[in-house]
Amino acid sequence: MDFTLESALLYISQTNPTTEQEFKNREKAQKVIKESGLSRKELNELRKKVLQGDKEDKKMIKYQQMKPKQKDMVDSMGKMGIGMKNNKGGAILKKNVEKMAYGGMSGGKKHMYLAPGGVVKDNPGLKALRASGPKGMEAYKKITGSK
Repeated sequence: MDFTLESALLYISQTNPTTEQEFKNREKAQKVIKESGLSRKELNELRKKVLQGDKEDKKMIKYQQMKPKQKDMVDSMGKMGIGMKNNKGGAILKKNVEKMAYGGMSGGKKHMYLAPGGVVKDNPGLKALRASGPKGMEAYKKITGSK
């Protein structure tokens, strides 16, 4: 196997040799790196660039192998500002969170709304319980934890 400097760095970074041929290839890659004459710092910078480029290539290949409906979904999620990296269901990015407005507290939890003017309200059953009298008010306070 013939190596360029970039392919040698990539091979050593991503391969854990287990066979005799892989060990021979690793030695060839190490020889190419030593003969380059670059310092350790320069080699590390080049290795990072090569690994980043390889990561982007793999991402593009994965995208190209998707079915058309999957591609449409990924494209539309990107336009909405939703990422899917290592998440089940995606993560809302900061640019969408900034649009949310504080809606109040209910049950000891903050509630956020997409548009300003949203309000947290008790459900109709709790309102009726509170209005039913002193015992209802006592039960309401126990349920909601208010004093």
